[in-house]
Amino acid sequence: MINFAHRGFKGKYPENTLLAFKKAIEVGADGIEFDVHLSKDNELVIIHDESLDRTTDGKGLIKDKSLKELKELNASYRYPSCDRQEILTLREYFDFAKDLDIITNIELKTSIIGYPGIEEEVYQLIKEYDLASKIIISSFNHNSLIRFKEIDSNIKCGVLEASRLYKAWEYVKSLEMEYYHPLNFTVDRKIVENFLENNIGLNIWFGISDYDFREYMNYDISGIITDYPDGVKKLIR
Repeated sequence: MINFAHRGFKGKYPENTLLAFKKAIEVGADGIEFDVHLSKDNELVIIHDESLDRTTDGKGLIKDKSLKELKELNASYRYPSCDRQEILTLREYFDFAKDLDIITNIELKTSIIGYPGIEEEVYQLIKEYDLASKIIISSFNHNSLIRFKEIDSNIKCGVLEASRLYKAWEYVKSLEMEYYHPLNFTVDRKIVENFLENNIGLNIWFGISDYDFREYMNYDISGIITDYPDGVKKLIR
């Protein structure tokens, strides 16, 4: 089971920052999950929201800012005890992670803002760093996943979903995707069994930070995506 750190060690550190990624690995995460958008000048940047307002000291939409403008912002301003953190680019993350034995789950944030061409941009960077075997692409916008598969069918993809899809395993199988990434409370043992029977991996994510993960540790799943990789690591032992 892969212990994915959701936006890094989000439970204790500023999300989607290099600090959160480093701390996640220190406590035993063997997977990192984060979100990618495109800046005004077409740079791939790691941040969750379409807007800068919640997680930085800036305001406005990422799509309207250049990388230079984004780099001037503090992504840890809500954490006064932490050193200043910049918004990372995907390239900077790959420079950090390229030699680490971890799986990276890149979520394409294309549900609200489409970011035309983002799939190709991400793919070319994965190819440049030769990291295809260590990457899972996920998105709530399943059209983005289909576009990624059209670029390279060998890239592993995960269908993100927060609702209770009817026969979700049939839907994911019809899309020819390797993984399903459901919200935790939409999953039970029968659903897990149906995905196993169809050879589709399950990476379960948690929308509530402080959660009891023990119920899910007995399921035969591929991974678990949480804000507290330290807690999951203790349970895996």
